[in-house]
Amino acid sequence: MKNAIKKQLREMAKNHVATMGVLSVKNNTTGKQYIKGALNLEALVNKMNFLLKGQSFDNAQLQKEWDEYGSENFSFEFVSIISSQENQYINYRKEILKAEQDVLSGINSDLLYIS
Repeated sequence: MKNAIKKQLREMAKNHVATMGVLSVKNNTTGKQYIKGALNLEALVNKMNFLLKGQSFDNAQLQKEWDEYGSENFSFEFVSIISSQENQYINYRKEILKAEQDVLSGINSDLLYIS
């Protein structure tokens, strides 16, 4: 039984496609947001949670408010998703950067955590 479950999990991991796009970390109390694009949004969420909980995130303002308000007052949301295509000439980093700029341009700068 255990081997069958392990095999199934391995297959699921092989077939998993990372979600590319733009992440918003929002302080639900103040409305401020931290915007970041990535090739793997799930990994970015895990990394940010780890760094924020370990008090070693590089944005001091976000880290301060995370410590002050607590993790329960923050939400993580994929605000823009870039779909994977079979075209080998697409530069996904550039596409993500464009999407990140589009998201940033639609948010009042007073409501952003600036690095």
